[in-house]
Formats: sequence, structure tokens, C-alpha cells
Amino acid sequence: MKKNVILNIFLVSLITLSLFLTFIIWTMPSQFNEETNTSQGTTSSVSIERKVSEVFGPVQIALHKNEAINIFTQTDVVNSLTKEMDSWKVDTLDEPIELTNEEYKERLSESNALEMIFVENISFGIFADRFNDLAGEYQDRAFNRIFFLENDSNQIYFYNTHSKLFYSESIEGINQKKIDEVLSADSAKSYLATAVLEEGKQIYTSIEEIELPYLSYLVERQANQLFIERLFDDTSEVRENSDNSDNIVSYNDYVSELQINEDTDILTYYRNRNAENKLSITETLRSSYNQMIQYENWASAVHYFGYNDSTREVTYRRYIEGFPVFSDGSDYGTTHITVVEDGLSRLQVPLVIAQTPISDVEERKTLQSGASILDALVEYGYNSAEIDDIKVGYTWTNSTESDRVINLEPNWYVNIDGTWEIAQSLLLNEEGGQ
Repeated sequence: MKKNVILNIFLVSLITLSLFLTFIIWTMPSQFNEETNTSQGTTSSVSIERKVSEVFGPVQIALHKNEAINIFTQTDVVNSLTKEMDSWKVDTLDEPIELTNEEYKERLSESNALEMIFVENISFGIFADRFNDLAGEYQDRAFNRIFFLENDSNQIYFYNTHSKLFYSESIEGINQKKIDEVLSADSAKSYLATAVLEEGKQIYTSIEEIELPYLSYLVERQANQLFIERLFDDTSEVRENSDNSDNIVSYNDYVSELQINEDTDILTYYRNRNAENKLSITETLRSSYNQMIQYENWASAVHYFGYNDSTREVTYRRYIEGFPVFSDGSDYGTTHITVVEDGLSRLQVPLVIAQTPISDVEERKTLQSGASILDALVEYGYNSAEIDDIKVGYTWTNSTESDRVINLEPNWYVNIDGTWEIAQSLLLNEEGGQ
């Protein structure tokens, strides 16, 4: 009898515990808040953590040593040196001097130097916490190069290749030994490069072939509901309209509209806001960054890629394995954000994100040198002055076998008149450059 009583108490305890756990599961929100949609797959609403120093940080490291230039683009090398910047403390900023691109190149060659290369102009105000005292007049001045000399880590130099303004300041916190260890590691890969100097430009491009792998990824498509809940203040006021021939579903309330192209999986959001008072460039970049980290769930790096002063649009680009992602047709590589004084005015973001690499056998592609690409473009009829930049990027294409797979192919890209084009496509175009 006593044994049966104990058994009954034990069973009642288990049932009580089961009911309690069931209650917790149904009433407590999931840590990851996963949303499931039968047509869109399963996605997580957790935003990727991105530091300001990473998004606005350098994308390449140039080591100037023994009259040679070695370019590092690898994620681990660039990330390690970007993290090193967190411990830097620059004294202040004094009035700069003007240097031509050629004079800047000479400064770099005076001694072994490490140079950090940024995609676009970065306002000093973005890194205001790296300065002991950054005067207000310097907050919106910009740079796109930082370097310091191997034999003098107490001095740092900032340069803007467009305005040609050059700053020389004292600094604390540069750990030369640790930097040397990062660059000399067996896993640190680089390529030899040359500086292509044009008016207002200083482009580094390879003087040797570059070999990179083809990449393939399983992708997920983020649910519409995730963005509806974040972008609309009151979802009860949102009306859905999908009655059109362009396969675009739209959601709108009285002040804003969200459009999703179901063919391309590109989301575009508009909201009418007061844009009378223009934000400063530092305020614009910081505000757009705060918006970007809410809506861009690309698992790899995302970098600030440009700003259009006339439209106030900020562009962020996805990166994979240290290289930017481009696409032909649909804009899968970028997030476009427009912010005004009152908040977010426009957003364009791809809903498809790469999740799991699926390449079984690593197939590689050999790219000819960037220098030979530039020579070929000039010989073909393109004016070197109209070529704003050249860089290796990965071309996104959707797999023809499965809508859950994307392929990424390395290619040389050139920027002509603000548009990025595959260099080989320009060379194969019989009318190109004419």
C-alpha cells in the first residue's frame, strides 16, 4: 500500500511538471522568435549584430614594404585590424595640408607603412569616440585612407583622395607586434598590387592573376510579416493589395506603403516624412546605420558603400569572403536607405539571404590581373578618366535547378559613371566604349 501511494505521488508530480512546462512554452516568447510561413520558409527575426567600426571600417589592408604593395582582403585579416582600431586614441585633429595623389603616394613610400582602405568617404564624426577631443568643425569632414609607419606607431595619417586633404596626428594604442603577427600568419593571403593614379582617385589593383573559389549557398526568404510588424506603427490599419499584373504585393496605411516583388523578392518601403531640415552627413550615416541593422539579416559582413547627396540615399553592400556581392538585374547585393530628420523615409532590401554553403568540391576561377583589365578597357575605347574604381566582386545568380540555391562567381567589376559593371561584359560588348 505504501509503495502505491509513493507511485501515485510521483505520477501526480510528473503530470504537474508537464502542465507547467506546457504553460511556459505557450505563454513565453521564443528567444529567437522564429516565424514560419509555408510559402516562405522559416526565418529568424533576430537581427545580426554589427558594430559601427565594422560597417564603416576598412575593406582592404595595403602593406607597403620594400617598394611593393600587398593587398589583403581576407575577412579574418581585415576584421582583426578593424578590432585593433577599438583601442586607438587619437589626440585631436588639426588643420590639414593639401597633397596630390602623387604626393600622398610618396609619403607612403618613405618607410614601410600599413594603409587601411575604405570604400567611400567616412566622416570623422562616425569615429568620434576614437578622439580625445574632436572639434565640431571636423565632425563632418571625411577621409577614405588611414596609414601609419612601421617605425613610428605614435603617429597616424588620414587622407581624402577626393578633397586631397591630409591630416597628421599623434595616437596611442597601436600594437605593432600584434599587427605583424596578423599579417605574417600562414593563413593571411595577399596579392601584389599597383596604385593607379588619376585626378581625385587612387585605386589599387592587382598586377598578377587572382584565383578564387566559386561559391554556392542554400538561401532562405524572410517572411513578409516580419517587415510588416517592424515598419508599420499599427498593423490593424494595414491593407493588403495583390491585385496587379506585376506580381507585386503591397501593404499600406494612411502614411506609408510597403511593396514586395514576389518575382525578385526585393522589398521597397516608402513613408512621407518632413524633409525640410537636412541632416549632416554624420547624422545621416548614423541614423541609416540604426535602420540598416534592423532590416538587413545577411549573415556575413555588410559595409557602407556610398551616399548620394542629392537624394540623401545611403547604400550598404553585402560582402562574402571579403569581397562585395553584385547581381545582374535584381539588386540582391545592396540595401538602400533614405533617412530624414523624422526617421526612415525609404528602404530597399533583398529578402533572400544566404545561409549554408553547399559546395562539395571547391571549383576555382582564375582572374586576370586588374592592371591588364584596365589596359584592355582603355585599348577598347574607354577613357581611363571615366573609370572611377575597379575591384573583384562575387556575382549572384539564382540556380536554375532550385529556388533555394544561389551561385556566386568571382569577377572583376569596374565603376563607370557611378554604375558597377562586369569588366569582361564591357570588353565583350562590341559597342562598348565607343
